[in-house]
Amino acid sequence: MINRRNFLKLAGAVGAAMFLNLHGSSIVRAIEQAGEKGVKLIWLQGQSDTGCTVSLLQGTHPDIYDAIMKLNVDIRFHPTIMAAQGKEAMAALEIEPDVLVLEGSIPDAKFATVGERPIKDLFRELAAKTKVAVVAVGACATYGGIPAADGNVTNSAGAQFHKSKKGGALGADFKSKAGLPVVNLPGCPAHPDHILLTLSAVILGAIPELDSMGRPKLFFNDHIHNQCARRGYYDRGQLASSFHETDFSYEKCLYNLGCRGPVTYSDCAFRKWNGGINVCMNGGAPCIGCFNEGFPDEMSPLFESIENVPTLLGIDMGTIGKVAVVATAAGIATHAVRRGLTKKPGQKEEDK
Repeated sequence: MINRRNFLKLAGAVGAAMFLNLHGSSIVRAIEQAGEKGVKLIWLQGQSDTGCTVSLLQGTHPDIYDAIMKLNVDIRFHPTIMAAQGKEAMAALEIEPDVLVLEGSIPDAKFATVGERPIKDLFRELAAKTKVAVVAVGACATYGGIPAADGNVTNSAGAQFHKSKKGGALGADFKSKAGLPVVNLPGCPAHPDHILLTLSAVILGAIPELDSMGRPKLFFNDHIHNQCARRGYYDRGQLASSFHETDFSYEKCLYNLGCRGPVTYSDCAFRKWNGGINVCMNGGAPCIGCFNEGFPDEMSPLFESIENVPTLLGIDMGTIGKVAVVATAAGIATHAVRRGLTKKPGQKEEDK
């Protein structure tokens, strides 16, 4: 059973000091309600590889068992972990859930079914009667991800977005009974801390502030590049030219090897994975931008530097070349492009 002390410990374990300061009084009131009534949660899986479920189950700060027990969550439906099957499993979908979680993208009716029902119809029906919030977990559920990449024959989309365009399976104007849009937690997979803290907040009625892409600002307010342990090498112009130089002993930034950290919002470089042990760049792998709404199409080809990928910011080497002529030096133009990549939306150049 959850109480104020347990929740403070739970949220503190995932670095939620800012969240607690903003919503402390609301949490105290909501904790009593959650503890008395329990929280009904349905977890649907569309077009996915179950990676976000695996990520959640491997969470350690806290682990999923502690989170469920302390938050008094009643998971009525989850295809991966539930014991029920057949009619018994489908009967669980007849309730009005407090929280509806979507993992995986939603295709047209004939391409995915749950208990012989098109998942698109079922998802819309459940979303319409969800009391608190719909939470989209992972790149596929949020913005379409790999199933919605170019060549999208199943017409897949995320819950309320298709890539960067609002709409998706539920439509741009969707709101839950509590008046909330879909809460998006991108990533391939989504980070377990992001999932657990957001679900905790939603369950307790204290919804984090969202950005224009439906993401909690608590986790997505800065570029990965700015928090990266290799950022100092970038500032000094120490850029790896081959994958032979990705070990930290070479003291090189992975920018020229296709790192998408400068165009991707997430706190994973600070939070890290596997219990706070490591993150892609620290292991010698460039960020592939899996938290970005344009993943994977706009991030591809993955191992080309940003300046060589036309889909990123609508630029290509020809554009850079033209700017370079005006600026009298290609180096000046390239530096300007890189400054633009790390500038937050709406930020003026003179403010940087």
